[in-house]
Amino acid sequence: MANTIWDRYGGYSFVAKAVDDFYARVLLSQSLVGYFEKIDMEQLISHQIETIGAVMGGPYSLDVEALRRAHAHLKIKNEHFNEVAEILASTLDDNGLSAHDRDTLMEVVASTRDVIVEITETAA
Repeated sequence: MANTIWDRYGGYSFVAKAVDDFYARVLLSQSLVGYFEKIDMEQLISHQIETIGAVMGGPYSLDVEALRRAHAHLKIKNEHFNEVAEILASTLDDNGLSAHDRDTLMEVVASTRDVIVEITETAA
């Protein structure tokens, strides 16, 4: 019996498909697309597969300091963090994650707000 979310959903192939779907949705948002204008999307997708994979119990580790460094220059606002989280939750739902497993992942996402959102925004 599979004991991690990673194992239950098929590991890398599930995460890679969900991450591709997620970014396709994110890039449709007029309020978010500007964050990705000069980003190497192939590299970003690879990193996101590792990040989501780590949260799902896969063979990766979640590096919170790397998340902080990667997002520091972007000056991300709370409203944009919330929109990305909503897109991720609906993507996970549409890709077949159970509500319980989705909520488990989204709790970890919520815990990263302080390292992703601009400091002046988190105090607001």
